[in-house]
Amino acid sequence: MRAALILATATITLSLGPAMAQGKCPASALTASYKVWAPDTLPTGRTATGTHPCGKSLTCTGGVRGQRASRVCRWN
Repeated sequence: MRAALILATATITLSLGPAMAQGKCPASALTASYKVWAPDTLPTGRTATGTHPCGKSLTCTGGVRGQRASRVCRWN
């Protein structure tokens, strides 16, 4: 009985893991992108796709360097 309870708890914890991690993602894909690519590393017009540490994928296109928003990003 005890082993079954431990197994059930472990299964629930593992199945909720990714969902809980994605809940910690920033609301803004632009804000999240700076954890994936450093500022001024995406050349103008280049599109890149990466994964934030929270587990969600995002795509960004480099903009004009030196501008406040030097890239445009969206969650995938």
